[in-house]
Formats: sequence, structure tokens, C-alpha cells
Amino acid sequence: MNFEFLGNDSEHNPSSATCDAYWLDGLQHMADLTDAQRTLAARHPGCCILFSLDDLPQALYTSGHARMQSGIDEVRTEDLATLPASRFANGHFLGYTGKAEFAPCLRNYLEQVSAVPFDEVCAHGLTLGDDGLSEWLTYQQAPFDLIDRLVLALVVPVEQPWQALVAFPNGYFEGDLQPTHNGALARHLQQTHGYALMGVGAAYLGFTRTQPLNASQAADVAADLCALYNVDPDQRPALRRTFSAALEDRSHLWVRYVE
Repeated sequence: MNFEFLGNDSEHNPSSATCDAYWLDGLQHMADLTDAQRTLAARHPGCCILFSLDDLPQALYTSGHARMQSGIDEVRTEDLATLPASRFANGHFLGYTGKAEFAPCLRNYLEQVSAVPFDEVCAHGLTLGDDGLSEWLTYQQAPFDLIDRLVLALVVPVEQPWQALVAFPNGYFEGDLQPTHNGALARHLQQTHGYALMGVGAAYLGFTRTQPLNASQAADVAADLCALYNVDPDQRPALRRTFSAALEDRSHLWVRYVE
């Protein structure tokens, strides 16, 4: 496994140059990703590590649009006084070009997400469908198959894993969960089920927990997935069993956030 430090201003950095990044290659198993997370967390105390997952080029494209339309990058008048002189030219703010702008981004994102409960995420109307379910089951059974072989790792100076989505917001098309929905979903899964956000891709969010789910815990998570995907009441018992079987005795969870 190889680490290449990119700094905060590389071409393939979705954080608007507010966070450092690495390229990772040579990963062969999910355990390698876990090892990479530990290595980078040790190098960068006080930060959470967020990996790219599926289809990085598409994820970067939609993230750029999602960031612009979400208002995460909004700069308030009071923010300007906190930024260094290098961020201005002839008295004009140059835009997001460095780590000094991370604090306003995080504040904006946390304010947005704080107003969104899990019920509202479900009310967005996301569905899974037969093809989506089949794909999810495949990736849940073979989790490493979801992940690109060249992985981007973002070093995000936040306290909680779910907050790291501020560096790689996603959810752009109308039917998809939007950036605030994804943040609220990640917060819910962490606070309710003990899952820590570990990655984001063009279609999936990735989570891990310290211990695999037992049968009861798997059933609880399955119930939330049924709610998230707006499963018809008459189909919920069967689909809850399907979800539960794919979750039990596993410590990872993939969540498809696009239609």
C-alpha cells in the first residue's frame, strides 16, 4: 500500500482547498483500508479521514455542483475579518483557496444539517428498486468490490466522522439525497447504531463500526433502511429480513444515496 501526499490544492480535491489529501494505491482488501485509516489518523491527530469509494471522477463532478448549490461555501461579512491578507487582492476576496476557509464551511454545513432530522431524510422519497437492491446485496457481500483501486483520502479537521462530509459533499441530482440529507443520515447512523462514516462515492456512502452487528442490531438497522428507501408497508417484513441477513455479523454498511 502506497501513500502519496497531495497537500490541499491538488486537482482532485473536492474540499475547495480547505483540507489535505492523499492518493492511496495498492489496496487489496477492506483490511487495507482500515490500516490506511489508522495510519493517516495517527499522522493527523484531531482529524477524521474520509475515503473516496465508487467512481471517483463522477463523485468529484457531482460534488462540485453539490457544493455550489448547497451554500456550504457561503462567506459572511464577519468571516472576512478572520481570513489572512493573502486571501484578498485589491480588497477583494479571492474565494476559497486555502485551509483558513475551512471554519466557515464547517459552520455553514453543521447549521444546515442540524435542521434536518432522520424523518425528513426519509421523507425526501428515495427508493431502492430491484436493481438497486441486487447491487447493494452484491456490494454488502463483497464490500471491497465497491471501492476504486486508486483511492483519495481527505484529512478533515472535525471531531465526529459524520461531520467529514463537509469536505466531500455529494447529492446533486433531483432524486438523490442532498448534502444536508447525507450529513443527517450519517449523524443518525453514528448516534443510533454506532456507525462511523468512512467514505463517499458517486452513489454510495460507506460506514464501519468497531464490532459486527448481532441479530437484534441488524434488525434495527434494517428497519431504518426500509424507512430510508420508503419501502411499501406490505413489503417491509420480507425486505427487513433481507437487509438484516446482509448486515448481521458484519461491521461495514454501504448506503446507496442516489435513485
